Amino acid sequence: MAQGDLIIGRGVRVEVSKTEGAAKTVSAVTLADPGVATSTSHGLSEGSVGYFSSVTGMVNLEGQAVRLGTVATNTFELEDIDTTNYPAFTAGNFIPITAWSTLAKSTSISEGGGEAEKLNVTTLLDNIRQERNGLLAAQTVQIGLLAESLASEALQLIRRAARDSDLLVFRITWATGDVAIFRGEPSMPGRDVQQGQAGTGTISVTVKGFITEGAA
Repeated sequence: MAQGDLIIGRGVRVEVSKTEGAAKTVSAVTLADPGVATSTSHGLSEGSVGYFSSVTGMVNLEGQAVRLGTVATNTFELEDIDTTNYPAFTAGNFIPITAWSTLAKSTSISEGGGEAEKLNVTTLLDNIRQERNGLLAAQTVQIGLLAESLASEALQLIRRAARDSDLLVFRITWATGDVAIFRGEPSMPGRDVQQGQAGTGTISVTVKGFITEGAA
């Protein structure tokens, strides 16, 4: 898919993480765009998806989900992650996702949030309120669903994570093969059932870090 092409709402696959592999020790991450992680004999392949945990130093990566770009024996590229202005990396782990479950009844996806709070920096000399951007709000993703009488495997994973205040990794694959990757804490799925109509529902996911994108 070329940059700037439109997304069409068909042939879209929404997946949630089902199982995780053993943690890969990361000893370094470059300050670059994209960042490159060093992990001796990690055994991962290009296109693998996972998230960072137990990060010290480069705390911006804590909990961040990412797909791997170019991979070598002891290094892997963090697709769509610019670490140029991050603090120096000290230590951390990368947790790969080893299996996925498809949220087959999904009907819509809406990304929101990320707007910065406004800081009032007006002084006595000003005649107009002066503002600066502060912290960014957490990104959120709303996923619309057709309601199920009994939860599918993917929906069971989401319900369990919501009950336990746990986080899941989500992978959205557009019809073009391009992907969006994020990790977040889901809400309990709701259900709205009306007489004579297909039931619907919604899941809200509060994203940890940022939503990242990757080309097919």
